[in-house]
Amino acid sequence: MWRLPDALAQHFPLVARPRPACLPLPQRVNGLAELADTAAKTGDASVASTVYNQAALIASDVGVPDTAREMCHQHAAAYLYATPLTARTAIHALEPVVNLARLQLRAGQSETGRQYLLSLLDAVTTGSAVQIEDIALPADLVANAADRHEVRSWLWSVILADGTRALTAAGRWTEAQTHVETHHGVGHRMLDGRQVAVLAALATGNHLTAENLLATTAPGEAWERVVTDCLAVLCRRMSGRPWRRSVQDLATTYLERLDQRDLAVFDTRLGLAVLDVVESSEDPAARVLVAKLHRRAMNTSSGYAAREALRHPLFTAVATDREAQDLRTLVDACALETGRFPEELSNQLDVALCTSNGVIRQSLAHPERLPADWMR
Repeated sequence: MWRLPDALAQHFPLVARPRPACLPLPQRVNGLAELADTAAKTGDASVASTVYNQAALIASDVGVPDTAREMCHQHAAAYLYATPLTARTAIHALEPVVNLARLQLRAGQSETGRQYLLSLLDAVTTGSAVQIEDIALPADLVANAADRHEVRSWLWSVILADGTRALTAAGRWTEAQTHVETHHGVGHRMLDGRQVAVLAALATGNHLTAENLLATTAPGEAWERVVTDCLAVLCRRMSGRPWRRSVQDLATTYLERLDQRDLAVFDTRLGLAVLDVVESSEDPAARVLVAKLHRRAMNTSSGYAAREALRHPLFTAVATDREAQDLRTLVDACALETGRFPEELSNQLDVALCTSNGVIRQSLAHPERLPADWMR
């Protein structure tokens, strides 16, 4: 009986969540500098928080996680001096703590990152204090039960997405299924939880359970249909039924998707999953898919998409020399994993963060509580 390859399974769960574009590094930093100026002009703390979140992401992408961690700590401190907070503001205060968990996941410390998230959820649920690394979150993070409920709902969605990914990336499908069931996240649509349930069944050879889950899935957005069709092909293979025609239909549906810069990572991972289902470099569909993946990365200038493609053995086996070189050039322009930050861009980012720090602290409207060193 055909078995589900680990490399194919680890593309999942596939959910079309927008992500910041990974453009060439100077463009990303210039964009954040402009965003910080906008935050200063409008006094909008949510925009200032976006600057911090994206700056930490850039630092992590470049390969300087300690710098990213420092940004997270500074970001949290800008909010936490003024507790209790409203729900919206508390969510902004917790974003950098969630980013610390994501840094752990990126470093391969999946269980540590997941425990950070679970500790946060428990603290918010019970109204207790918790410490994540050097960030002390007080019991009075929010002022009332309604705000606590709103923050908990947000954390629940984070745990379903990031906590699940921590387990699936390690191939721990049974534990991932337990995780989503514990947090009531299976649902009826083809989102994180339901995909995990299907993959957990396939990983253990239980194609009948997987087929039942697919058959009873509620309709959703167009991308959910493509993901469902991809999983259906895997079920057909495992059950020994004809599947080649279904692969051709799946590839055609994928090729018709339009490019969207904020969904470049999702579309690339979906395309690579379809390529894995095609399986053979001799299949004409493989050549067409690789050409589409190359165009998509170049059209969106997405360093993430380029890197994902270059890490895929079948993609690199089928890609032309020019296609592979185009993607390598894009990854280099984005400075992904170079381990260093050009001084000029680092200074520009520091100014943007200082501006954003001031916007956040002033927005909290407690001038008597501002520490003397708040501009540092």
